[in-house]
Amino acid sequence: MDYDGRFIMQKTVDWSLLNDGMTIPVSACALLKAWDESILTHGAGKDIKVLIDGEFFDAKLKNQNFEQSNWAGHKDVIQIRYGRQSALALKLRAVFKKSYDYLFAQKQLLGKSKRQILLPDDIHEYIRLYLTTSSDVLCIECCADADYQQLANTLNAVPEEVYEASDDDKFFMADKTASVVQKELLVKYRKIDHSIIRMLKEFYGYRDEISGEKIGEQYGDSVVEAHHIDYFTKSQNNDSTNIIIISPNYHRIIHKNNPHFNRKKYHFEFANGEVLKLKLYDHLKV
Repeated sequence: MDYDGRFIMQKTVDWSLLNDGMTIPVSACALLKAWDESILTHGAGKDIKVLIDGEFFDAKLKNQNFEQSNWAGHKDVIQIRYGRQSALALKLRAVFKKSYDYLFAQKQLLGKSKRQILLPDDIHEYIRLYLTTSSDVLCIECCADADYQQLANTLNAVPEEVYEASDDDKFFMADKTASVVQKELLVKYRKIDHSIIRMLKEFYGYRDEISGEKIGEQYGDSVVEAHHIDYFTKSQNNDSTNIIIISPNYHRIIHKNNPHFNRKKYHFEFANGEVLKLKLYDHLKV
C-alpha cells in the first residue's frame, strides 16, 4: 500500500478534528467516491484505517444518512468519524497539543455555548488528507505550527498575484536565497494548490463563481482562475473553503482593490461601498 498521489483536502485544526472526525468538502466527494464505490449510496459506510507517521488508526468512512426529504437538493455529506477516546483522536491531540490546549481553554470559558472557536492568528496548524492505493486506507499528514513558521519568511517575499499565476516549479526554484527545505515546501504547496483548484473547477463545471457563467465558452474554451480569499502568501491557508474560482477580470479587480470578503453573505465589500456577490458558493458552506 502506497500513496495514491491524489490530494483530497487540507483542514485547519478545530475541536471536531481533535475529538470526533471531519467532513469531506463537497468539492472533493466525487474523487473520494471514485476511489471507493462502497460509499456511493446515501447512508453507506465502512471501517477504514488512517495512516499517520507510519502508524495505522481505526476510523469509519460514512455517507451520512440524513433525511433527504427535509433537505431537498442537499449534496451527500461524507465524513471520517472516530471517538474522542479513540487512538486516532489521542494521536491528533498529541501532535496538535498547542491547538488543543487553546481550544480546550476556550471551551471552558464558553461553557455550554455552541459557538465555533477558531484558532488565533498566531497558531497555524492543519492536516492534509490523501488517498492511498488501498480503498481501506487514507493518509493524514500533520502540519504543526513549526512547519508554518519555516515557510513564512520565504512566502512573505512573494507577491500574491505572482504566487497564484505560477504554473510550474521553476518559479520557486529560481529563488537563490531560499533553503532546499523551503524550496521543497513551496513546490509541495503549489502542487497541493493545483489539486484543489482542479477539483473546484470540475465541481463548478469551469464556471465563474461570481457570474455563474463559462467565460469564453462561445469560443470553445473556459477561462477561470483560482483566488485565495485570505491571501496564501500571508495565511498559508490551502483549505478549499479559502479558494474560489473566478474570471481573470474579476481576479484582477479583487487584487487591485483588496476588498473584504463577507463569509456570511458570500460577497466582496469594496471601500467605495460596492458589493460583488458570488452566485456559486456551495463549497464555502460549512
